[in-house]
Amino acid sequence: MKLYANLLKISLLLSLLPASASAALIFNIDTFTNDELTIGIPEGLATLDATANPPTGIQASFLWLMDASDENWDYIVGTVDTVEFSGAIGGQSPTNVTYQDNYGGMGDGLLIQFSEALSAGDTVTSAISITWSGTDVFVPSEISSLILTWGFDRDEGGYPFGDPQGTTSTSGVPGTGSTAVPDTGSTAALLGAGVAALAFARRELG
Repeated sequence: MKLYANLLKISLLLSLLPASASAALIFNIDTFTNDELTIGIPEGLATLDATANPPTGIQASFLWLMDASDENWDYIVGTVDTVEFSGAIGGQSPTNVTYQDNYGGMGDGLLIQFSEALSAGDTVTSAISITWSGTDVFVPSEISSLILTWGFDRDEGGYPFGDPQGTTSTSGVPGTGSTAVPDTGSTAALLGAGVAALAFARRELG
């Protein structure tokens, strides 16, 4: 019975841990207002993933940020005046970070270019932070989530025209006008199950 109780406690602890990060690059949207969009890619939490055919040639040196749902021509409406960026993937830092308003056949997007081609499995060797800013550049209400892709070659398949990496909701991001609502029901159920499991384990262990 002690073995069973110990296994029960271990399973409880595992259930309380956050889900493991996707193999693909994940990113955070730190700020999204009419005047600024800032994203961050944490160091070491994920690697550049090849979920389809990895990009080749010049395409392999690009990351592309766009609407996760479909082509969107309405969330970039102005001119980006300033771009600030830092960090590295596979030891390479971005060399050119820009924006595309109404890019032919792809809608609006934000482009991150590296000096050399990236490779599948490259890790974030230094946390990446990128800020696009200006005056009345963005319309956050026109977009609900952003997706980061590796490459953006339309010849390789349909939207989002690249090897998909992480997707992040804009809900709850400062300036978007929406607030993330916590799932209190599932949280309460998980805590209730945890209390019951611990009580059972203590009783079994005397």
